[in-house]
Amino acid sequence: MKKEYILIGGCLAAVFIFSSLSANGGSLDLSVFDDTKGSDDVERLNKVYRELLRRGLTDDQILFCLSQILVETGLFTDNPNYVAVDQRLNYAGITRNGQYEWYNSISDFVDDYLSVISKKNDPLSANDIVDFNNRLKANGYYTDSKTTYGNNLSYYYNYLQNAIK
Repeated sequence: MKKEYILIGGCLAAVFIFSSLSANGGSLDLSVFDDTKGSDDVERLNKVYRELLRRGLTDDQILFCLSQILVETGLFTDNPNYVAVDQRLNYAGITRNGQYEWYNSISDFVDDYLSVISKKNDPLSANDIVDFNNRLKANGYYTDSKTTYGNNLSYYYNYLQNAIK
């Protein structure tokens, strides 16, 4: 009987969290990707999502950030940045002096990530994913071509749009 109450309580907490996270009333249900991407990797993305929500970001800002994180990690798969993600809690491949940064928590990572991407051109104020990409490039965030990186950002942005409820 106690196990049932715990299970029900956990389910209710999850429903509450995902139904009340966004200021715009929407929520992101990343569990739709469990079957194709694996629940462990999806849970990693969920942790980053929850931290971004705690910072008060809008739905669009969160989708921009998660899209960029997915470009950097390939949804935590065989991307070269995977080791940085897995061992260092570095979900965006952030480097300093040519070395991947280490973070003690996902919260520490999100704080640094938001600081790194929010330089002079403030990508978080972008109107759409193309504008976000242009601002990241203007800030020197990535070295890839603007077209290639932008296409990848758009792919993941559209991918995540499918998870909005």
